[in-house]
Amino acid sequence: MKKFAALLVALMMTLTLAAASAETIMVAFNPEYPPFEYVDNGEFVGYDVDLINAIAEKAGFEVEFNAMAFDSVISEVMTNPNTIGVSGISITDERKLNVDFSEGYINAGLIVVVKADSGYTTAEDLKGKKIGAQLGTTSDFAAEEITGQANTETYKTFLDAIKDLQGNRLDAVIVDKPVGMALLAGLADDNLIIVDMGLQADWYGIEVNKENPELLEKINNALKELEAEGFYEELAVKYFSTEEEAAE
Repeated sequence: MKKFAALLVALMMTLTLAAASAETIMVAFNPEYPPFEYVDNGEFVGYDVDLINAIAEKAGFEVEFNAMAFDSVISEVMTNPNTIGVSGISITDERKLNVDFSEGYINAGLIVVVKADSGYTTAEDLKGKKIGAQLGTTSDFAAEEITGQANTETYKTFLDAIKDLQGNRLDAVIVDKPVGMALLAGLADDNLIIVDMGLQADWYGIEVNKENPELLEKINNALKELEAEGFYEELAVKYFSTEEEAAE
């Protein structure tokens, strides 16, 4: 009996020590980006939130979500080795100068939201027009390439940009495809349509501090396992209208 009690105490101590030593990773993100991250009934939810929680379970660490403006996410990751960044963040060469990226987990692509009666069908049609985009995103850069910096209006959120399109203060909004579809579904405005102008592929990745390659390896290993288990398809069914929205 004494031996059993001693073994039980030892087991409890081992479990306690393991729990105490579990690493906590801070997650810098902007929860204004449905369906990837947003607030629902006071809780953080979305595609990226589910993905990060699944990665943490696979990799054996805890996570704590820290909400902030989108353009603050990368600086938070750069200055904190135990912080990662998500928010539908496109993998770009420019960003790679400052942070490492996980393997891409979804190809979102860029689409254009316009008024149904605008007649805009190509990027050429938008030259010299007022285009809205979220500040610091690949949509922002794409808008500048098409219409120039002077005609590019930047916003805190894509929803703010689309509201200005509804108010006739913009001619178009460039947005990541899944986000644009989710926003238009929520607005239910028949005057707005999505046009695919073949702008570019847009792979999302998880930002990791360059001084923490061990964490990057854990995340990539977890992503491989989740992909093999069909978790990406589960997220696609949950958050997008069809599974093809998460396909290459």
